[in-house]
Amino acid sequence: MTDRMHPPVHLPATVPATARPLRPGRTLAVALLLPLLLLTAPPDARAGQPDGPVSITDDTGREVRLPHPARRMVALYGAFNELLAAMDLTGRIAARTAADEEPAAIRHLPVIGTHMRPSPEMVAAVAPDLVLQMEGRREAGEAVEGLRALGIPVAVFRVGSFDELFGVLRRVGVLTGEPDRAAALEAALRARLDAVAARVADRPRPTVFFEVRHPNLLAAGADSIVTDIIARAGGRNPVTAQGRVARLSEEELLRLNPDVYLLQRGPMNPEPEPPAARPHYATLSAVRNGRVLGVDEARYSRPGPRAVDAVEELARYLHPDVWAPTPATTAPTAP
Repeated sequence: MTDRMHPPVHLPATVPATARPLRPGRTLAVALLLPLLLLTAPPDARAGQPDGPVSITDDTGREVRLPHPARRMVALYGAFNELLAAMDLTGRIAARTAADEEPAAIRHLPVIGTHMRPSPEMVAAVAPDLVLQMEGRREAGEAVEGLRALGIPVAVFRVGSFDELFGVLRRVGVLTGEPDRAAALEAALRARLDAVAARVADRPRPTVFFEVRHPNLLAAGADSIVTDIIARAGGRNPVTAQGRVARLSEEELLRLNPDVYLLQRGPMNPEPEPPAARPHYATLSAVRNGRVLGVDEARYSRPGPRAVDAVEELARYLHPDVWAPTPATTAPTAP
């Protein structure tokens, strides 16, 4: 969801705020230079990886075929960096966007522009053999086509649920030549989700509203990772509008009258006013009962490994009784 919701990022003077179209001569020069750059990648980026072609079908239906597993990658959507880091592949990340600083180990890497408007020249300069992008607005698609025109392979993914997230993880495992690492990470994340499911299985499911932005109210839609987070935590998103984000009127919010109100904080909602201080919101059940929770945008709206943290956090908030520590057992005294 975050891929279509972040506001423009103000870049330092050394980074262009938008990607400038390449002139034909420069396009040809960059395209001819790419194979040489790939062959001269640092030895530690090339050593120890199996040879041989790998391929997957991305979520646009396009086959992405590489002559060997990816060794130098650029993620235009930050959650993919977190996914690579969780697979212990941080060393293969070659650059980052201006907005991405997680994991901390990538902060020293070259900046190649923004998620929506990467600079083709700056991406080519770091010699990636794979670029990862999240499906989103038209600008994101245009950036993808510009990179493909330079001969850079790009895989585009769509993530609106944990099942889709795990599908991406498996395909990244193929593209990196690390299917076992991907399988191990998926198993670990699924085990944590299963543990939550077991605790909340028989609990009542309160309605949980997720504020993406205010004013001009935006909510998490039915096709967002947030809706799956809420469901797996033992709640239910009352917003049924299709899409990752739904525009709501205050009248519709009052009609939904959610039991719990999640207040996102982050680039999309940097300084949200407390709902209790807003006209009409004080009548909401969630506000009257003190069931308003501020949450981190990067954890809830960015579909990556931290979304499992969000499930655990929200489950504890919605159902604190089933997360209470088990009382210590007193050892019997000797007769």
